[in-house]
Amino acid sequence: MERPIITCISIGVYAHALTRGNKYIVKKEDGDKYRIIGNHGKAVWISKAHFIEGNIEVPFLERWKFDDDPKEFDLVEVTLTFSDGSERWSLVTTPQKLVNHFKKEMEPPGFNIKHLIITKTMDHDDIEKTLKYLEANDELTEASQALECRFGEDGGIA
Repeated sequence: MERPIITCISIGVYAHALTRGNKYIVKKEDGDKYRIIGNHGKAVWISKAHFIEGNIEVPFLERWKFDDDPKEFDLVEVTLTFSDGSERWSLVTTPQKLVNHFKKEMEPPGFNIKHLIITKTMDHDDIEKTLKYLEANDELTEASQALECRFGEDGGIA
């Protein structure tokens, strides 16, 4: 009997056992859990929520770049490029830059931006680590927008 293959989409607290995009053979299944051999060579029970069924290619972040100068703007646009050729974008800021933004911008007195990522600093390494963490936990898509949906300053699609 051929055992099913599953693909990891989120590592959660299992960084020692899982890699996003890796394929695993299901040894056993029990309700909402799979028993697999993890990257560390041991059998573990892990929630099905961390996987999709099948041998699926999961796009991964290949590179990213600043679209704005982080020294000039409080909310900095970045473009994310994935292994399947798709591109997405996010806004990146720091807690201090967010405070600066609200000191300058009075209306509206608040906002909800789902594609806003807040990092400790605007250093390349801090942003890179944050993006990789979000990706490993299947949160990068939620924290970004498809590039073709970006709007220009006039409200039209850029």
